[in-house]
Amino acid sequence: MKRITAIWKHTFLLIVILSAVCLLGNTQKVSAASYSETTCKVIFANAKGQTAGFYHNLAKTVEEGTVIQLPEINRDGYQAYWVTKIEGKEYKYKAGQKVTINQTTKFCLNLYKEYTVRFYTANGRNEYTSLRKTVVAGSRIKMPTGNSNGNYKFAGWATKVGGSVSKKKGATVKVKSNLKFYVVQQKVSTSGVKLYKYDGTYWKTVSNTNGKATFPAVSLGTGNMVLGWSKTQGKNTLSSSDYKAGDRIPTKNGKYYMVIFGMSMDRAPSVITKATKFDKVYCVGDSRTADTKMALGVAVPSNVEFIAKWGEGLYWFKSTGYRQLLSSVSKQPKNSKKAVIINLGVNDLNNGRAYVTYMKKVAANLKKYNCKMYYLSVNPVNSAMIKSVGGKARSEAQIASFNRTIYKNLCSGKNKSFTYINSCTNLQVKGWISNRHDMGIYDGLHYSNATYLRIFDYCMRYLNR
Repeated sequence: MKRITAIWKHTFLLIVILSAVCLLGNTQKVSAASYSETTCKVIFANAKGQTAGFYHNLAKTVEEGTVIQLPEINRDGYQAYWVTKIEGKEYKYKAGQKVTINQTTKFCLNLYKEYTVRFYTANGRNEYTSLRKTVVAGSRIKMPTGNSNGNYKFAGWATKVGGSVSKKKGATVKVKSNLKFYVVQQKVSTSGVKLYKYDGTYWKTVSNTNGKATFPAVSLGTGNMVLGWSKTQGKNTLSSSDYKAGDRIPTKNGKYYMVIFGMSMDRAPSVITKATKFDKVYCVGDSRTADTKMALGVAVPSNVEFIAKWGEGLYWFKSTGYRQLLSSVSKQPKNSKKAVIINLGVNDLNNGRAYVTYMKKVAANLKKYNCKMYYLSVNPVNSAMIKSVGGKARSEAQIASFNRTIYKNLCSGKNKSFTYINSCTNLQVKGWISNRHDMGIYDGLHYSNATYLRIFDYCMRYLNR
């Protein structure tokens, strides 16, 4: 008995010693409770957060990072969403949507009453099913555009058959019940000039009884550009027989179609031309010139220098721009061939005469430094696009007037101060796109990168003539 007791004492002592060694040697095992959590519970509940019954059976445990599909819930007249809160922020998912689970999450089912908005013909007999909208209660919708044709023009929507206009296109309506709207159309006069979209659908009628009406500018709400109007449907460039916005409409009736230059047609030159006839080329201007430099990036020719500032015009050139230009020009060898391209004016189109007076002095002084002076036309705008984004009003007529003033007083005659580069007409005929920095900014004033590169290449090729 004493021997057995001694054995147990020695065994116990050995256990104590081994335990101490493990502790001192820092080899302690991590308990199961110390392992990081790798599973997450997914709990489902009703709108009040109750998880019993049906919702209890939906619960599951998944590995962290697992993608699950939320249960499909179909209730007539309702849209179902699973709503959860994570760190105080509410997230809403449609029933059946897939989500990634990264922590234990509780989803509560919320049912939202849904209503249908329908649009009908004026007599209420036929529905425009393509315009039908089904939305949850409290949602806001924008009223769509109704049909127009050569005989009737869409005016708006009425809330009853034969009613007057209650909502115009683009108006916002809060949906609190099922709604019906009926198209209101106005009879189009049989006289007048009918204008049609590119695809041949009717757009509007313009009265031209006095023969003074002009073709309008158009904003399509996209990057595609309406260059002007043609008697021929489906054109995408202007020829000498077609018409730009602002041109007089030559007839008192008849049909004309939009000429569309699409974004897909706007291609940059495969190679940027270098002005080989000049040792140094200066491009001076406003945001359009600055944007051209950005569009070129590392492709800026080594002999080209940009002097430009966004949003500026003659005042900036007098106070700052000309000094920068003169400073740089004066540092070049006097006998080196230099070209100076001025492209200012779009920011002060009503200041043409002042430009003429000052630019004559500039040209006379820079010619002493062996500079060949060029004036680049103020290039096109789309006044309708400018208006649609709330930009400073600039019209096609103002552009044309400014360019005429510059050409007549600076770029023509035996003693002309500048040589005129008419890229404006080139763009109006061949097409241009307004999509600033290719960022979806369709402001009607600034161009796509490809259009900027086409303008620059046109200028360089002109210098090489």
